[in-house]
Amino acid sequence: MVLREEQSKSRKGIHMKRCIALVFDSNGNMLKPRVRLRETVKPTYSKGHAYLLHVEVPDNAYAVQACFTRNWRGMVKGFIEVYDSSGALLFRAVYRKLKLRYSKGDPAYAWLARLAASVLKLPVKRENLAPPTKTR
Repeated sequence: MVLREEQSKSRKGIHMKRCIALVFDSNGNMLKPRVRLRETVKPTYSKGHAYLLHVEVPDNAYAVQACFTRNWRGMVKGFIEVYDSSGALLFRAVYRKLKLRYSKGDPAYAWLARLAASVLKLPVKRENLAPPTKTR
């Protein structure tokens, strides 16, 4: 499974991007990712570094990819994606204006997005991790 690690910022330091790869087991304990290969890739902005990590995820564990961008006003937006051990996307939540919101996937895995947000100490005022209901 391939995950991205990045920490970069623009030349003047106004814009910033951060991507973090996490691995959790089925009980919610954070595991240290076992990296098989670490490739250096070009970062989004000019200063900083970025890597593609080829990670081994155990069968009873989940990989979480969190990517965030900070703009010149200091506002942060991004996403948290949850993958299973084979690399299939299970759940995706977007983060904008201090809100964590459902984007796609099975909402049964929303607890992993909440757990990743708490581990990363992400300030969340509201969260809506249930899919929208169809009203017709």
